[in-house]
Amino acid sequence: MALKMCAHCGKAYLDGGEQEKVPLCVECSEFLNGLYRRAWTWLRDRTAEEGRHPRITSAELAEVLAVDVRSIELLVKLDRIQTDLPSDEEKHPRKDRETMKIMGRRIPGKGWQRHGHH
Repeated sequence: MALKMCAHCGKAYLDGGEQEKVPLCVECSEFLNGLYRRAWTWLRDRTAEEGRHPRITSAELAEVLAVDVRSIELLVKLDRIQTDLPSDEEKHPRKDRETMKIMGRRIPGKGWQRHGHH
């Protein structure tokens, strides 16, 4: 047994020694399992109505389900559901693209366009 901190509520708990992608206490694990079922049902119903998987962000899904966005983001981190963008990327997507462009210019070498074309 090991003492761990729950990634959802922040409380310390004793686990059974299993390896977890994200440490969760029993209460939060049960809550997130129930939230997953609600999220999956909502996404399935929207898919049936719209004929395609709905494009929704973590923040939008959290609002629809009336839960904290961090709970939805944990489900995404656990690979239980997928959303368009995590909420932190929703706030600054342009900044992230600009940073990637700048970093790409600073990488030494011939560039990705020329690989394999001599």
